[in-house]
Parts: sequence; structure tokens; C-alpha cells
Amino acid sequence: MSRRQTNVVIGACIVTLLLAVLDVNVVTTTATAIARDLDPRGGVGQVPWLVAVYVLVATVIQPLYGKLADVFGVRTVFLGTVGGFIAGSLLCAAATSLPELIAFRGLQGLGGGGLMSVTVVVLGHIKAENPRAGGGGGNAFAGLMVGFGLVVGPLVGGSLVAHASWRWIFGVNVPLAAAAWLAAAVCLRLPSATAATGTAGAGGAGAEATGIGGALGRLDLPGAAALAGAAACLLLACQWGGQRYPWLSAPIAGLTAAGITLAAAFCYRQAHSPAPFFPPRLLRHRTLRVVSALQLATGCGMAAATVYVTLDLQVIRHISASATGVMLLPMAAGLAAGAAAGALILARAASVRPSIVAGTGLAAVALGGLALTGTATPLPVLLALLAVLGTGVGLGLGNEVILVQSAVERRDLGTATTGVRFVETLGTSVAAAAFAALFAAGTGGGLLGAGHVMATIEVIFAAGAVLLALATLIGLRLPSGPSPSPRTP
Repeated sequence: MSRRQTNVVIGACIVTLLLAVLDVNVVTTTATAIARDLDPRGGVGQVPWLVAVYVLVATVIQPLYGKLADVFGVRTVFLGTVGGFIAGSLLCAAATSLPELIAFRGLQGLGGGGLMSVTVVVLGHIKAENPRAGGGGGNAFAGLMVGFGLVVGPLVGGSLVAHASWRWIFGVNVPLAAAAWLAAAVCLRLPSATAATGTAGAGGAGAEATGIGGALGRLDLPGAAALAGAAACLLLACQWGGQRYPWLSAPIAGLTAAGITLAAAFCYRQAHSPAPFFPPRLLRHRTLRVVSALQLATGCGMAAATVYVTLDLQVIRHISASATGVMLLPMAAGLAAGAAAGALILARAASVRPSIVAGTGLAAVALGGLALTGTATPLPVLLALLAVLGTGVGLGLGNEVILVQSAVERRDLGTATTGVRFVETLGTSVAAAAFAALFAAGTGGGLLGAGHVMATIEVIFAAGAVLLALATLIGLRLPSGPSPSPRTP
């Protein structure tokens, strides 16, 4: 690709990253209002499903996208992902009942599951084609987009519901996503999957070069089904446990047993399949093993911040929902500044380890500080801790993925990239369920006073700090030298 084409594609990637962050934040903020509009009587009871179905489907489909990108070509899969998200958004905007909207959110999640992960794979291929493009600078923009989405998402959602219609929440996705799709369709030109593995092909249409049958033969469909089933069962157990059903009830036990059984079947399949979904050769990469453990610990630790910072502000500090976004501005600014600093460290040090270790360490310190705050803590101190938390997250943002992409062969770029992101997402989901159970136990299901709420949130912050401190120690095991360039087979 020319430099101009590369810049256009990077711009499209930034748009998809923004859409990925905005969509979840906006819908989460406005889900109650949407449910009441579609079903004034019983809609509120379906709010958890309205939020969870998208996350559930997006998480389950995420690792499959990486393998599809390796087999069919990243351009084809990126266009399909964005196109699926557009179709799902249009269907959501046209929904006439709450069950319809929940079903359409699941379809939207099929595309949304690749918005973040496939975009990162695209940036990895651009980096492999041109080491000066799509690297640390992309991380700085990603940090800016995440911070922007964190603050703007709730504000946009609330404004649309109050002054227009909730349907515009999904409608505004369409022009942005369509622009990104068109930019990628015109400008994204990468070697096909077949070219990456040493055979002919060009333009990202690997399936065309070998035939659909040949490409499908390189997909371990039973393995993919086992992995998706295992993830779905475990995520449902985490979503429903302690909320819809008791943790020791038959449905939760059955889902957990099914998830473990399917996970074992997936591992067996990978060891015996001629075309495994997750090639065992990837496990020989020490970098991939360390990064997977790091992502798991980081995902678990950050689950303590995603919901409970907002609860701290609204329940303990008595800050209104509309003002919460403003209070999160320091964290958003820290995200952008940390991502920019991480890109600078990467450019100067030629190693991602300093950014990762510093980032998880700062985030651990910030959560530890939040665990020690109380109702008498001055607001500037609280905002400073949020800024430190955002800076820590920004410093490590995407650098683990860069390290993995530099270590594996190019034919495995998609599988490895989405694999480590899947581990982080799964860790966040499981930890979020554990923290929710802890919160419910500590507050008596909402029956106890603000003092119990504050004490429980502080315990959750402390647990998150411990997990992030563990992630910092794991980060010290990462390679300390310059990261190798992406290799070809």
C-alpha cells in the first residue's frame, strides 16, 4: 500500500475502535430507558439481557475471527465484520419489541466481536508491511479513542434518549461504520492468507486463490464449536450465578460442567486435529505464554475498575449520573496521555516491557489508593487517583498485542492476536462475576446502608490492586531486549 492508502486505513481502524468503545458504553447507559420505552411493564427486568447478549456473543465469536483472518485474509474478514455491525445496527434501530431488540443485539455482537480484535490484526499486518506505520502511534490514537468513548458515550446516549429517540443510538453507528468500510474496501491492500503461507494470492482474497473448499479445509470447525460452546457456557454461568440463579443451583452447576467438558474437548481436538483451530506450535512461544498470563491477570484486575469506580462516584460521593462523565475526564485524559507516552517509550527503548510494567504498576497503585479512600477524601485526591489509573491503562494499551505480533509467524498473526484478547476478555468477565457476587454479599443484596457499600467497594478495589500487582510481576518475565520484527514462515 502507498503511504496515503496506509493513512486512510489507519483512520478507518481508529473509527472502528471508537465504535467498539462507544457502542457498549452508550447502550449500557441508556438500556433502562430503552427497555421502558419498548416494554413499560416488564422491560426493566430484561435490561441485563439487553446489555449482556452483545458482550456474550462478541466474546464467544472473537477468537474465531482471528483464525478466519489467517485463512481467508484479513481484508475480507475486516469488511465482513464492519458490514455485519452495520446490518446489526440497522436492525436494532428498527426493532419494534424488546425481544426483537435483544435478538438483534446478539446479531450486532457477531460483527461487533471483530471491531476491536480484527482492527488490531489489520494494524499488525500494516506494521509487518511497513514497520514505520501503524505501530506505537496507533496505540496513542487508540488510547485517545478509548478515553473519548469513556466520557462521551454516556453523554451522547443520555442526550439522544432525552432529546431525540433511542433509535438514533444505533443509527449514528451506520455512517461512521460505512465510511470505515468504504475506506478499507478501496485502500486496504495486503498479501492474502495464501501468500502469507507461501503460495500465490493477492489482495486479501485467500479463499479465492485456493477455492472455498480448500480454505474451509483449513478451519477446524469442530474445535471452533467446542471453544465457542465452552466460552458461552462459562460466561452464562458467570452472568446468571448469584443473580438469576444461586451459585450452587442445578442450572449453574450444569453450565459450569458443560463448559469444562467442552473446554477439555477443545484441548483434545487441538492435539489431534490435522488443522487445529489454535495450533499447538503457538504454545512453544514463551512470549505468547507470558502475555496470555499477563492479559488474564490484567483483565481480572481491571474488572474491579470498570463498574465500581462509577458506583463509588454515584453511591458514595453522591455525584449525579449526568455529572459522572465529567468526573471521569481525568481518567480519560490519563488514558490518552499514557498511550502517547507508551508509544514514545516503545520508539525510544525498542522494547514494550517498560511500558507494560510501568502501566500495570501504576494501575495497581491507583486501585490500591482508591481502596484507602473514604467519604472524607477530598475530591481532587480522588480525581488524581483516577488520572493515575487512566495513565497506567494507557501505558500498556495494545503493547502486549504488539509484542505477540512481533513474536509469531505472520500466518498465525490473527489467531495469536485474537487469542490473547480473548483470554483478557474472558478473565474480565469471570472476575466481574466474582466481584458482583462479593458486592451482593457485602451489601446484603442492596439492603444494607452506604457504609457497607463503601466497605465492599474498597475490598473490590484492593483485590483489583493485588491482581494488577501480579500482572506487574508477570510483566517482568517479558523479553527485555528489542522486539523482533514479525516473521514469515
